[in-house]
Amino acid sequence: MPGGANNYRGSSLKPNAKSLVKKIGDVEASTATEECRLWVKGVFLGYKGGKKNQHEGTALVKLQNVNTKGDTAFYLGKRLAYIYKASKEDKGGSKFRVIWGKVTRAHGNSGVVRAKFRKNLPPQAMGRRVRC
Repeated sequence: MPGGANNYRGSSLKPNAKSLVKKIGDVEASTATEECRLWVKGVFLGYKGGKKNQHEGTALVKLQNVNTKGDTAFYLGKRLAYIYKASKEDKGGSKFRVIWGKVTRAHGNSGVVRAKFRKNLPPQAMGRRVRC
C-alpha cells in the first residue's frame, strides 16, 4: 500500500471492539413524549391535467422534504391515505374514513408525485393533508 501500511498489531492505538459497543445501561431510553411519526406529511395539490383536459383519476401530491425528482424514487409504490371526518359513524363507531392510494410516479422535477386512489379524491380535498 502506498505510504506504508497501517498495521495496528501490538499497538495501543487500535480501537477495542468492546469499547465501540454501548452497554445496555449506557443507552438512554426514549421517553413517551417524543414524537415518533412513521409517515410523511403530504398535500393534495390537484389533479393531473393538460391544457384542456383534467384527469381526476390521477392526483398530484407534494410530500414534505421531497424536493427533487431523485428524492421521489423512495416513495414509488408506497401507500397514501387521505383521512377525513364524516358526519355519521360507521359500523365500528368511528367518524373517520380513509381513501387509500398508491404513488405511481414522479411529476416534474420539484418532488411532486402522481398517485392513484381507489376512489378519486373529492375536490374539497385540494390543499388538505395526505399521509404517505
